[in-house]
Amino acid sequence: MNQTTENKKDIFVTVYLNDIIKALHRFWWVCVAAAVMFGGCSALYQKINYVPQYTSSITLTVNTQNESTTISGVSVYTFYYDTNTASLLSTTFPYILNYNLLQEAVCEDLGVSYMPARLNATAVPGTNMFTITATGSDPKLTYDVLQSAVENYPRFAKYVVGTITFEILKQPTIATSPSNEVNYLNESVKGVAIGALFGLLFILVYILQRKTVKTKIDIKNQLNLDTLAIVPKVTFKKKAMPGDKTLLFTNPDIRSEFSEAFRVLRNIFISSLNKKEKIVMATSSVPGEGKTTIITNLALSLADHGENVLLFDADIRHPSIAPLLGIDTEKVEYETVTDLYKIIYAKDYGLRILLPTVNEESDKSYISSSNIKKMFDELRDSYDYILVDTPPCGLISDALFIAQHADAAVFITYQDAVRISRIKKNLDTLMSTDIRILGCVLNGTAKGFSGYGYGKYGYGYGYGKYGYGYGYGEYGESDKKKSRKRHE
Repeated sequence: MNQTTENKKDIFVTVYLNDIIKALHRFWWVCVAAAVMFGGCSALYQKINYVPQYTSSITLTVNTQNESTTISGVSVYTFYYDTNTASLLSTTFPYILNYNLLQEAVCEDLGVSYMPARLNATAVPGTNMFTITATGSDPKLTYDVLQSAVENYPRFAKYVVGTITFEILKQPTIATSPSNEVNYLNESVKGVAIGALFGLLFILVYILQRKTVKTKIDIKNQLNLDTLAIVPKVTFKKKAMPGDKTLLFTNPDIRSEFSEAFRVLRNIFISSLNKKEKIVMATSSVPGEGKTTIITNLALSLADHGENVLLFDADIRHPSIAPLLGIDTEKVEYETVTDLYKIIYAKDYGLRILLPTVNEESDKSYISSSNIKKMFDELRDSYDYILVDTPPCGLISDALFIAQHADAAVFITYQDAVRISRIKKNLDTLMSTDIRILGCVLNGTAKGFSGYGYGKYGYGYGYGKYGYGYGYGEYGESDKKKSRKRHE
């Protein structure tokens, strides 16, 4: 097995074991609920359907009659058994007990119209010793059935094995307690095990039917796109002091894998564009996939590389770039102000940020084809790169207006978050504008079974009436509560 095959196998095992762990974390309550329900129902079923049964038994030996001899003119019979006779009796004895004529005789003796107890016989191998048992719901009647069967048995057995006699070794007694007492604890435990198994089966079916992007192989095979970068999931360790919690590749509290991912993205990004392509938009299928984090860190990495970068926050419904960089737009001085936009210079980061002069409430027609074209025409020649953070293309049409005038697009998807069918649909919509898609950034990737181990972050996103829930059942592992904590 070559190294590539081993790596693919390791990826497969890691990804799908993570799927199982996340599914168990998400749906553990299904297993618990099923276990409790099945356990309770099993005990209740036994309780409702329980009918006490009583058993009486008698132990005896069976002897068969020998040929008669005449002594002083009197016929004398002797009784005996041998191994052949014992073998014959062990076969025929139970059969005769359930013989219709014998059971009719028992019913007649007891004055009942039906057989009120079940008869059974077991033999001690190689001997003529038998134990006859009667089992029924009435202890006294069951005892009477046994006595009547023993009395009537020889009369019907003589037609099969000849004349027989019984020597009773252990007399029967009337049962005082049921022989089929139910252990409700054991029944509950069985039900709990079955319920837990059904819960695990549900989780397995859920995992198998989830078709999401988990690796760059999925991006290549399912989306037919190149992978520009793989960005690890980040979680900050709890500390006594708050520390720096910004999701920026310049943050020293984030381990190097995160920063390195953006250096790789920067290099691939630069080599993927031709000289005329300057305006690049970033979009995703749904809120919460890390669009703003990715495009902002790409802009910072380009600026760190000496490029003249303009970062355009085109999401007027939920502007996120300034909060991510810790910039108070109410207090900052604007370098450029027009009817459509205002530009600030973020000196600490070495890049400029373009913000809309309006918000969703004041002008819903701000993101229009004519306005976008006018802005891009004015700004194109002033910067090496103009990076545009757009709303999700699968949610509202703003991204499509921008795509008509941008040169290229970067598509961001969060690992194991959005169904592949939904991503394909959004990509088809985006490509209908004839924009060139450079590739895909796979965000929030996990390493091992529980992520990289140095942090966890999420995104919260709202679009007013377009507000979007982001949950494991449809999109990913985080629930609504976690979603509110996310800031793109």
